[in-house]
Amino acid sequence: LYSVDISRSANQVYNVLKEAINKVTQYIFWESKREFFQKTFELDTTNTSDVGINIYRLVAHEFSQTGKVDTSAKKTIFGQIYHQLGDNYPDFFKTEMDNKSFDVKFIGEGAVDGGGVFRETIAQLCEELQSHVLPLFIKTPNNKNNVGNYREKWTINPAATSHLHLKFFEFLGGLMGQAIRSRNYLELSLPNLFWKLLKGQEPNSQDLEEVDRLQMKHLDDLVAMDQKGIDNFDWVSITEEKFVAILSDGSEKEIKQGGREIHLSFSNRKEYAELVIKTRIHEAQLQINHIRKGFLRVVPECILEMVNHEELERMVCGVVEIDIDILKKLSLIHI
Repeated sequence: LYSVDISRSANQVYNVLKEAINKVTQYIFWESKREFFQKTFELDTTNTSDVGINIYRLVAHEFSQTGKVDTSAKKTIFGQIYHQLGDNYPDFFKTEMDNKSFDVKFIGEGAVDGGGVFRETIAQLCEELQSHVLPLFIKTPNNKNNVGNYREKWTINPAATSHLHLKFFEFLGGLMGQAIRSRNYLELSLPNLFWKLLKGQEPNSQDLEEVDRLQMKHLDDLVAMDQKGIDNFDWVSITEEKFVAILSDGSEKEIKQGGREIHLSFSNRKEYAELVIKTRIHEAQLQINHIRKGFLRVVPECILEMVNHEELERMVCGVVEIDIDILKKLSLIHI
């Protein structure tokens, strides 16, 4: 049991309670959590039945064939929704469970949105996010190099730092929040590192390996040099690296002040490895902060405190893996 000294500042009391919740949340049954979430959402649900969004799918499709990047998000479905909802998206995304956040009209098409058109729009939006047409996400190094595990994953583009791009990330956070509230899931393939950062949990080197296996192998080899019989005398002929990390987009970033002038040596190799891991894990922290900002405009922070990163991913993206036992129960086998 935890005791809280209420004579302390409000911020100190909050931090103590936050730590206590994080430690006991793994022992709370999922059904109990879900019931709590539903009751919490009912307190600030917004009726959006009269909100309509016009989507020009032909424009989005024709742009996707050009090979260009929609940096201002004027052509894509994602951008069309963003520009129509604007900064008031929380009013539209705080929906009841199993309801759509807005009505969709495909301009030039005869579809009527009974729910299917909305879900198709969300699916196409997710395809855009995980493609070349938007600048927000890029393939992980494992994906690009076809090595390691989780080769299908995408990661945040560290270079997407403009004011407009950060607003897009905030809007994406709002979309993630609506996915949780409405159960209209987002088909996003993002690594554990992303979900841990969104929750506020510190990732580790294994999480980075799931994103960039070659980077971690290189660092592991550097740290283990002494075990291979290599000492300071042999070092000069091995590497001429500086205290600079190569990010997921291929750009360089100093891992400490003046890093471009600091040579990697046998004696500082462990410090180098630690700093590279830290830099790579947090290479998109700015964007994560904006996603979290948008998320918390739609979903109360207590929801994040009560779930682990795997539950958070499942709440946003739905169940990714197929349960074989359930599949067998629902299947009819004809011999």
